[in-house]
Amino acid sequence: MSSLTVNKIFKENYRKFTKTQGISALLPLIIVVLFFSLMSDNFLSSYNVMNILRQASIYAIMAVGMTFVILTGGIDLGQGSVLALSAVICAMVINITGNMWMGILAAISVGAIIGLINGVMIAYVGLPAFIMTLGSLYMVRGLTLYITNSTQVNVKSVESFKFLGQGFSWGIPFPVYIFLFIGIIAVLMLKYTSTGRHIYAVGSNVLSARLSGVKVEKTLVISYIVSSLCVALAGIVYLSRLTSAQPTAGEGYELESIAAVVVGGTSQAGGEGSVLGTLIGAVIIAVIRNGLVLIGVGSYFTKIVVGLIIVLAVTLDVVRRKIAASK
Repeated sequence: MSSLTVNKIFKENYRKFTKTQGISALLPLIIVVLFFSLMSDNFLSSYNVMNILRQASIYAIMAVGMTFVILTGGIDLGQGSVLALSAVICAMVINITGNMWMGILAAISVGAIIGLINGVMIAYVGLPAFIMTLGSLYMVRGLTLYITNSTQVNVKSVESFKFLGQGFSWGIPFPVYIFLFIGIIAVLMLKYTSTGRHIYAVGSNVLSARLSGVKVEKTLVISYIVSSLCVALAGIVYLSRLTSAQPTAGEGYELESIAAVVVGGTSQAGGEGSVLGTLIGAVIIAVIRNGLVLIGVGSYFTKIVVGLIIVLAVTLDVVRRKIAASK
């Protein structure tokens, strides 16, 4: 094979790689990793890297679901509350039955039901996604506080269940495998199924999607169900990691989820983005939080930095859309 042919193949593969949706999020990830590796000798230690990935796992799982919703042009502000309720229900069922699979099934069912209610109210009743999911945030949190009497629920010791959140496989935290697996399933769903294509179509232009035969209402309901299912899975990992569920768990987690999606390159206007970018975005947020702690920066400043990154990411998206519209 001649050098010319090898060069051509390399250029073609490189072009395909750079056009992969979400891959552009790697650049800011590389920048922040290089910055903190220079600022702290412990940053790139294997222990710290695994710790970062473990910290990113719950937010990443939630953010995968949030990606589906934001791609349709919506939002899910109730994710943190759903995480708490799912974890509580899972713990209660495990304690009653002694079977972790029954607990997991119960948590997933709760997530699916909440997602279904959100989706139906938004798609068929016509409530704005912001208002409906804000209402869910309060209602689900209130329900969680009621059934727990505002006290934490400790799950009975089930070693196989604890492995989901605390275990390691080949030196890698098991939650990392979980969020990568969920991410792969989500990527395949968005790229190779009609539902995935419909989600992008609805987010791009609802009217055009409807005229093209897309069942807009059904697509919206599916996106909110997926969001809540992912949160329920995150709640299960959360419970497994801590072996207790607090009714106040997950407060503010929906904001971390949104941050990961936006930083990962998904447009807040809908119709453009990817799960790959979201997963990278979740890691970026985790890297920033971890790195700032290592260099001795207060937690309050961490919030400022994350907030600035979100504003910058959205600003760049708005500017890019205006430039594209003007051409």
